[in-house]
Amino acid sequence: MYLINNKMKYIYSKIRIIIYIVGFMALSRTPVVLAVGPPPGADHTEWCEQNADECTEWCAENDEVEICQEPECD
Repeated sequence: MYLINNKMKYIYSKIRIIIYIVGFMALSRTPVVLAVGPPPGADHTEWCEQNADECTEWCAENDEVEICQEPECD
């Protein structure tokens, strides 16, 4: 019985390490998503002029904003 208990503890500790490694790998491969869009309180027009690529991505989700309705934002 002693050998079985030790073997189970050994297997359990290895499974736990494997789960931690798999979890870490999954988290490390997941891209970090940063908030896209102008910072709070910033002028949308000025921000779009400085960040053209981010502006087009942001405008795709926020088409009700005035700067996104202008043809040059596309």
